[in-house]
Amino acid sequence: MKLLKTYGFSLLLILSISAGLLLGSFHPGAARAIRPLGDLFLNLLFMIIVPLVFFTVSSSIAVSADSRRLTRTSSAMVIVFLATSLVAAVGALLFMLIVQPSPGAGVVLKGQPVQEVPSLLAQLVKAFTASDFPELISRRSMLPLIVFSIGVGLATRSSKEAGASFGRFLAGGAQVFIRMVDYVMYAAPIGLLAWFAATVVDTGEALAAAYFNVFIVYYTFSAFYFVAGFSLYAFLAGGVVAVRRFWAHMLEPSLTALGTCSSMATMPVNLEAAPKMGVPQGISDVVIPVGAALHKDGSVIGGVLKILFAMSLFHQELTFSRLIVVVGVAILVGVVMGAIPSGGMIGEMLILSVFGFPPETLPLLAAISVIIDPLATLLNATGDNVAAMLVTRLTDGVAWKEKEGGQPWARKA
Repeated sequence: MKLLKTYGFSLLLILSISAGLLLGSFHPGAARAIRPLGDLFLNLLFMIIVPLVFFTVSSSIAVSADSRRLTRTSSAMVIVFLATSLVAAVGALLFMLIVQPSPGAGVVLKGQPVQEVPSLLAQLVKAFTASDFPELISRRSMLPLIVFSIGVGLATRSSKEAGASFGRFLAGGAQVFIRMVDYVMYAAPIGLLAWFAATVVDTGEALAAAYFNVFIVYYTFSAFYFVAGFSLYAFLAGGVVAVRRFWAHMLEPSLTALGTCSSMATMPVNLEAAPKMGVPQGISDVVIPVGAALHKDGSVIGGVLKILFAMSLFHQELTFSRLIVVVGVAILVGVVMGAIPSGGMIGEMLILSVFGFPPETLPLLAAISVIIDPLATLLNATGDNVAAMLVTRLTDGVAWKEKEGGQPWARKA
């Protein structure tokens, strides 16, 4: 029952998508008839995405209850988070370019846009800015909207008492639109069934084959990264001793991550496990909570896969400058998914906005999120422990590894 409660809605979505694929394959007439239900679901999502991003991002900065966490975040932790995310993104990109550079190949969507590849500088300017305010409040300008929302949040916080009432307004708006997302998601099983049924009519059986490729590619690389990557990080932190200590205390966090499908639910278990690995409590109490929100290697790998999938759908050229953007956006998607409520959907909209993919791409990327969710959560949640070990190595030097796990930093009862 606990497993069903944790994964029940995800399983329902998988069943809906599978039913849509079957309906589109065997009853194309019925699939075409229910297409408007899929369009309705997409339109409902698009209607709330802009206010959702604005209120959640700005309020998370403006009314944060723990502002000291930002100031206590050490340079070592920032370096470790960025470095491991970069390794995950680049490693996943190289693996996929070798094994499956076009995971969406063969899937043909109607009305494909002709994509031009701008220069790196032009793409960055277009990605981060909008030429006018009306363009800013559009789902096609997701990254500029996030930048604007961050600015509003910082301005509200710096205004102190004068901005307090506006901060409460932002927080209230965030709660309202998060609740609206919950309401819209009640329609997700029917909406996804209808949309995928109609999509199969347009694309044929290539879509199911593409998702099978996605499953194989992601789980193969992520399993390798979990074992080899985390072992390498632990070795860099403290040699063979640290590797043994890390894996000796990883079972409970791993099972918790898989069982709950939540980085936040795994955080208390990580806080107990990290001191046993030799991490000082003063470090683990900062790195692990912040990492639960911002350090998402599994989501970064998923971001690379989603972008390559969408790029292969629309035959975008994999130039060197564009590959750099892929890595940067994938890392940003990993941060967005953890730091912002409903971050998964916002991260996928960010991909659409930066690369110019049409709205019809969103359900395809959302389905990938469902497929990769269990292993992505495992990497996201348990990666914070090895990150804490690396931070300890940078701040305390090599001597930390000589301490026995849990001594003298064991959490007090």
